[in-house]
Amino acid sequence: MLARVIVNKAGEARQRRGHPWVYEGEIVDAQGALEDGAVVDCYSRRGQFLGRGYYNGRSKIRLRVLTRDPHEAVDEALLRRRLAWALARRQRLYPGASALRLVHAEADGLPGLTVDRYAEVLVLQCTSLAMDLQQAQLVRLLQELTGIPHVYARNDHSARRNDGLALHSGFLSAPFPTTVRIAEHGLAFDVDVATGHKTGFYLDQMDNHLALRALVPAGAAVLDAFCYTGAFALHAAAAGAGEVLGLEVSEAALALARHHAELNRLAHVCRFEAANAFDRLRQLVAEGRQFDVVILDPPSFTQHRAAVDKALSGYKEINLRALKLLRPGGVLLTFTCSYYIERARFVATVAEAAADARRQLIVRQHLGQALHHPEVLAIPETGYLKGLVGEVW
Repeated sequence: MLARVIVNKAGEARQRRGHPWVYEGEIVDAQGALEDGAVVDCYSRRGQFLGRGYYNGRSKIRLRVLTRDPHEAVDEALLRRRLAWALARRQRLYPGASALRLVHAEADGLPGLTVDRYAEVLVLQCTSLAMDLQQAQLVRLLQELTGIPHVYARNDHSARRNDGLALHSGFLSAPFPTTVRIAEHGLAFDVDVATGHKTGFYLDQMDNHLALRALVPAGAAVLDAFCYTGAFALHAAAAGAGEVLGLEVSEAALALARHHAELNRLAHVCRFEAANAFDRLRQLVAEGRQFDVVILDPPSFTQHRAAVDKALSGYKEINLRALKLLRPGGVLLTFTCSYYIERARFVATVAEAAADARRQLIVRQHLGQALHHPEVLAIPETGYLKGLVGEVW
């Protein structure tokens, strides 16, 4: 018989809502030996089975639930089924795509595991102890199911520290070149899976890159602030923009953005500047510059709930400047990738910026992360990417 934890009323309610985590403070009793990384059952105080998953006494998240079926074993067969389901979903959603997220942790029933595909390379990230302990097995299963031999670990996410894990990166297969060329909506990008942001590329913006194309008028002037390696900028150019200006503070990212423009034969349309976006936006307003489309996709302005108000002030500042730079009828694409910023508060902040800029903002569309980054309704923070498309008058 498996060891078990007994949860209090609040923990039971959370489990019945479908939340896959059991927190330290929810456990009121335990039966049997609780070993880190072992499979443990979760029960209510009335003896009702609530779930089964991996235990970690070093984490505030003591149990990560994988199944609510008391007859289903948490073993290699379950891992294989979950991986196969995740791959089949992506094949239905994105047939033929060679760069996308294959496994999105809790949303695919594999808490703490992320797997991204970049052409013939898989990038694996384990942020929970259990998945870290299963890493070799997961690599073997992924290679069997995908036929892709090259696997790289990006176990450098700070969330690992919450499970008592060290940060590291490296090969999980025979070494291979870590710069990989991918295709996204007909454009080519070179991704460094060893050093790039996240696991190498902002795959969560994949659907929004495509959505942008329908919003760019022929010959439009486009500003892409926080452009990183140029994905939004290049998609705007490919959609028919007449000129695209990209702003980025990182010289290394800018070099790659310029390379991507050359690679896709769009260098005659795209120009990139090394600049602090906050400062350059103010300068562009002072210069009287005007654009038909402005894209704001900044890095997260806060990693802590206590800094939300300061972050919202930053979002208001950049949106205010962007709105002043848009011609009447212009389009604003604006995002936050902080899961601490709720969508309603973000939209309210953009509305405040529009009021201060004395511009009428008409919302055309609300945006989120790509479909291969699904949200778990029971975990609000999994819906971290929020955006909107607004038309300005």
